Amino acid sequence: MNKDLYGEKVVVPETVLNYLEQCNTAAKGASETTEGFKRNKDLREKREISYQQLKRMKNWFDNYDGGDNELPFILNGGHYVKNWVNETLRSMRDGVSKMDKTRDEYLPENPNSDFNLSNMNRPTKSHSDTINRYNREITENLKRINDLIKKII
Repeated sequence: MNKDLYGEKVVVPETVLNYLEQCNTAAKGASETTEGFKRNKDLREKREISYQQLKRMKNWFDNYDGGDNELPFILNGGHYVKNWVNETLRSMRDGVSKMDKTRDEYLPENPNSDFNLSNMNRPTKSHSDTINRYNREITENLKRINDLIKKII
């Protein structure tokens, strides 16, 4: 689950760091009070980012309603960093879900125990009647088709 990712840190790739440096240079006139200035500086200096910071960046990008050429958007890295944040979060979350699926602790010790999925189906929600009806219709239709083909040949 995502809670397992709290405290995890990711090394910021060199390409992203270089791009943030370019963004900082391109944001002429930005002061330390400009939104995104401190984040840009911290990322370039620390060269790593926590899962919580990635989530905050995603939230900022998702809720940003200004233009692409405004200083806060440029200082936060623009579309390049936005895509990197989204992809990094996705891969981190996918990694956790894959780990959860492979953990033995979630599997029952005895596959014949009450945990068996077939025991969890409620009889009132069974779909066997519907399946049998469609099988019968399909079988009858196939017989008709085969009879027609035999008559043609």
